[in-house]
Amino acid sequence: MCRIVAAETEIDTAQIAMKNGDQLWFAGPHAAGLAVGRLLPGTAAPQGRFALKRRRARARAKFERRLSEHLLDPAQLELFPSPPRDWTRLDTSSPPALTAAADSLVTDFTAYMRGRGWNTDFFNGSIRTLRIVTGHLGSEAPIQESDIRALASMRADLQGARVINYLRLRCLLAAQPPTDPCIARARHHATTIARPAFSTAVHTFIDVLLGEGSTSSRARSPKTVENYVSALLGTLEAWIADGLTDPREITKKHIEDVLDPLRGDQARRLHTALRSFFRALKRERLVFRDPARSISLTSSRPVPTALPSDRIAGLLDHLDDPRDRLMVALVAIYALLPGQLTRLRRTDLDRSKGQLRLRRPGRMDHVIYLDAFTLRLVTAWELQRHRRWPDSSNPYFFVTRNTAVDDSGPPISAGVVQLLFRRVGLPAGRLRVDRIVDEARHSADPVRLMELFGLSNLSATNYVLSAHQDKKNGPIAP
Repeated sequence: MCRIVAAETEIDTAQIAMKNGDQLWFAGPHAAGLAVGRLLPGTAAPQGRFALKRRRARARAKFERRLSEHLLDPAQLELFPSPPRDWTRLDTSSPPALTAAADSLVTDFTAYMRGRGWNTDFFNGSIRTLRIVTGHLGSEAPIQESDIRALASMRADLQGARVINYLRLRCLLAAQPPTDPCIARARHHATTIARPAFSTAVHTFIDVLLGEGSTSSRARSPKTVENYVSALLGTLEAWIADGLTDPREITKKHIEDVLDPLRGDQARRLHTALRSFFRALKRERLVFRDPARSISLTSSRPVPTALPSDRIAGLLDHLDDPRDRLMVALVAIYALLPGQLTRLRRTDLDRSKGQLRLRRPGRMDHVIYLDAFTLRLVTAWELQRHRRWPDSSNPYFFVTRNTAVDDSGPPISAGVVQLLFRRVGLPAGRLRVDRIVDEARHSADPVRLMELFGLSNLSATNYVLSAHQDKKNGPIAP
């Protein structure tokens, strides 16, 4: 049996409350701001009355919100570069009212997430972020990517990654220049150096490695730049602690004292970084002489060796995921490098010819021919990728659950490959060396190694000589 109860109202018009069983329903032009309350049949609800007042107060506050005074105008040109906005002083609990265009954008964003198969209950932070940004800035002009990242970093319940991808698709994002994380870390290391002269020298060194010095040069990879700076950092700080204030005060004796207690890869890494560092400073005329020029380092290089057969047997049997099985197979059979796995693109695979093209920056591309077993693994991975992410636009061959739905199309990180081979129990580099040594043991032909694995002449010869010790020339051989 239903009983109609007239509800007291403080908004605009009378609200009608209808009690049916234990469910209380509200109707009226502002019913969207009033939630449904639970009541037991035949009992009073004093707490529900106060909850009703709170809901009405929230509905009234939402109704009385005004548009922001800082809406962006697409017709207004920028006279001067504006500094980054400070979102920390903003009250994000009650954002301004949305314009019609902004409200439509938020609604479309929610539909976009549902269309991608995401559970919107777990992405309320992204919707809230877009709601705050468009409430204050509007949706008529492109929004700065830095504003979204700054807002998302304020609170844990705000997320900006999917908002950035969505606005990029809608051409409403003013993207900030991309920053490589390796270069950013190297710059941060250079900034933390206490002495200004050493800090300036390291920044100049980074510029030279990136090909941005006074004389043009080939740019090194960002990872190489970070490794060089990381190797130098401890040594420079030790020299500063000893009282040195400028790189021009460093002599050959200082470098020899630093390298003397080191051995193996650690000594070779620091020696290479110091020689490159002072060569760059000499070219940029920050030092008068190169103290590391005449310093040589004698170190032993490890001979490539094969792995025991019991460590390789049944390697793929411990993996269930098609992507992981294919990655391990490409390294164990074709000796691919971990970096080549992350850079593989879908267009590099030619299934009709059974070919896979490997992109090598600065060198000619290398083509490998896949066998029937590897082609079956490729088919299994492509079927799984299409089944899980049918509308993924990522151009790279290997994806994760994060990169597959990222509309910017990033490659997988090196950590994904490292984690996989850590689970397998074998480093990817050791597995690659084992494959090349095994081929060299059977063929003893450097040219064949160059054709199969894309090695240089020197590397292929070293592998053959390590696999066939009897082929080495004696000390008195011509």
